Amino acid sequence: MCHVVLALHNFQCCRVHFALDGGNFSCYRPFTVLGFLPDVHCQKPATTLMLPNAQGVFETHQSVHPVSAIMYKHDLVYLTEDASHDAAIEHINEEAFGPGRFTRAAARIREQGPHDLSLSFICTDNGETIASVRMTPVLAGTVKGHLLGPLAVRPSHKNQGIGRELVRIAVEAARRKGSEAVILVGDPPYYGPLGFQKVAYNALSFPGPVDPGRVLVVPIAEDAHERLKGIIAWHG
Repeated sequence: MCHVVLALHNFQCCRVHFALDGGNFSCYRPFTVLGFLPDVHCQKPATTLMLPNAQGVFETHQSVHPVSAIMYKHDLVYLTEDASHDAAIEHINEEAFGPGRFTRAAARIREQGPHDLSLSFICTDNGETIASVRMTPVLAGTVKGHLLGPLAVRPSHKNQGIGRELVRIAVEAARRKGSEAVILVGDPPYYGPLGFQKVAYNALSFPGPVDPGRVLVVPIAEDAHERLKGIIAWHG
């Protein structure tokens, strides 16, 4: 057993535990982001991403995130979602969005078919699920992509970078799996720094009213913007 830290960009680091096997960490379920703690002054810990490739096989990838300080306030672990998380995720979404969430245009797309568990993630703190993001496969115009959301964090854990980290994890996982774009309806000031761009005004037709200025995309395929024209719907 070894201690590691997870870098949440410039907010804080968190103590995480995982098992080591011959120098490589092994898990009963795939951890998604783990940053190694070489010493207590760790300013740039390496980050290990366990992400699915186009065949659904998890592979290891390295990156580095800056860390401003080491703070062991939480015991955060990021995991892929499974059926055991359903009740907790429903509670988090109800707390964040209320009953009106079911009337939103994006929710009507999600009602058309199941989300992709392999690209949906949760964050736990001391074993309690405190945040979630889901990804739903869609056909947007002629782009085979994913609709991101809902993204929600418990009030007790807001403003710690958890939501942004979940978005980063989900987008990178989608990229590795071969998705052509990650689309959402959200606030440009929040999602812009995470790589999202505005879709051409009224280019996509949702199954309900939506503010065209809040339809955003991470265009993974080179010609994604040009092909994001027409109806957006669930695509199995």
